[in-house]
Amino acid sequence: MFVLPTFGLGVIASPTFTSVFDDTLTFPTIQVFDNESEFIGQTDAPNYTIVHAKDTDRLYVWDGSNWYFYNND
Repeated sequence: MFVLPTFGLGVIASPTFTSVFDDTLTFPTIQVFDNESEFIGQTDAPNYTIVHAKDTDRLYVWDGSNWYFYNND
């Protein structure tokens, strides 16, 4: 997993943490995963986390209880 740069701050390295989501990042960020399976079962994401899965080419948004996905077309 890597994190896209935000607001000209450069790439922010992902620290070691127990969740796949880094809640220390400032909003808005998009976390990118190779596979949907790496995050889709997680329920500990901060509200309105935005994720891109490379295998599905979809954007996902966590609303605090469900993942909503948006196709790129």
